[in-house]
Amino acid sequence: MEEQKSRRQLSRRDMLKIMGVSAGAMAVAPLIASCAPAVGPASSGGTSPAVETVKLELWTFVNTHARWFREMADKYKQEVNPNFELNVSEIAYSDMHDKLQIALQSGGVGAPDISDIEQGRFGGFLRGGDPGLVDLKDWLNEGGYSEQLVQARQALYSYQGKVYGIEHALTPVVLYYRADLWEAAGVDMTQVETWEDFIAVAKQVSTDDVKAIPFEDHGAMLRQRGGDWFDVDGNVMLDSAISIETMDQILAWRDVYGIADAPTGGNWFNNDWYAAVKEGKWLSHIGADWYAGFFKDNAPELSGKWKAVAMPAWEKGGVRTSCWGGTGNCIVKTSPHVEEAWQFQQFSMLSKEGNVRRYELTNLFPPFIPAMDDPRLHKPDEYFSGQDLGGLFAEVGPTVPPQYQSPYRAELQSKLEPMWQDIYDGKLKPADAFKQVSDEVRKTIEQES
Repeated sequence: MEEQKSRRQLSRRDMLKIMGVSAGAMAVAPLIASCAPAVGPASSGGTSPAVETVKLELWTFVNTHARWFREMADKYKQEVNPNFELNVSEIAYSDMHDKLQIALQSGGVGAPDISDIEQGRFGGFLRGGDPGLVDLKDWLNEGGYSEQLVQARQALYSYQGKVYGIEHALTPVVLYYRADLWEAAGVDMTQVETWEDFIAVAKQVSTDDVKAIPFEDHGAMLRQRGGDWFDVDGNVMLDSAISIETMDQILAWRDVYGIADAPTGGNWFNNDWYAAVKEGKWLSHIGADWYAGFFKDNAPELSGKWKAVAMPAWEKGGVRTSCWGGTGNCIVKTSPHVEEAWQFQQFSMLSKEGNVRRYELTNLFPPFIPAMDDPRLHKPDEYFSGQDLGGLFAEVGPTVPPQYQSPYRAELQSKLEPMWQDIYDGKLKPADAFKQVSDEVRKTIEQES
């Protein structure tokens, strides 16, 4: 055990040498020596036996994450361990999480070595005790990484004193808008400070076929106001007064002001939605940092037509951002290569270079503090009209509100999901839907307590 601990500490020290800039031979050589499997004595023929390649499997549900992981694996192989291979499997969101949960509940049979877990599904892995994931807390503390990560984001993957994942993104929410169309209507979006201001200008551009904004994510809008579906102690808060009022206000954008409607196809991620966006039927949309990459991937022909500003506040001088989404990168406890997986996490998730490159590929603004001021995060973004999008994320980042984790968040979300369309259509009042779901989840919590 002491020998393994010494080897981990040596690897961390050497890893720090390559985290700031591309590693030179002097920095990489000792790291390779500490990472590679020990070479046995020379054979009678005078040649050493071949070193076995370490092969790791990684699962993710996001195409942009997959691209970044593959690139980082190539760099890790070049700079750290030439006997390293990483197979990245991109699996559909629900399929991946379901498959992973079944594998972990079966003692790790068929599980990968490393996996992304989206924050909305993460709570479900905490039900029943041991989630089957490596507790990274000691390694994060020993390496000094805990102080370098935004803890409000790490809280999503922490439970009962253990830390099971590393967050990919700060997820600051901003307002993306079609600058060409708003400006043609004479509206300067940089002067819009509150949602009341937004409603006033949105009336100028909204028609029967074109809307200023879709119904936005209730959770993101609620967190901007300081609420959430659960509180810090794990109590269900979906049916709180502020939660119900927030949803009523979102619906009022259509029913009272005529500036909004349900998103095309029911959400902000399907092909119908992006087709309508390309046709200019939606003029703005709140989204986290990662949604900038979704625009680029799904509507590339709109490059140069979009810009972004801080979210309008609920009241003058109020918070002008929120948080939406997030994904933790986790190591599976039954992996035969836990230490190599951890060293790859250090190289990719916990290095300045890795975080900068991820932003360049995915627009995920890093929750890794040493990378936040890097000039490469503040280059003019051609898609967003030459704007310093990273500068906007950095500006609103310090006020990103916390989001509270619960083992029952996934269950609450699954019960609420089929109700959204009826809520949008006016067939179900938010107060009734939220109370029904909240009571059901409270009952489950009570039964399992």
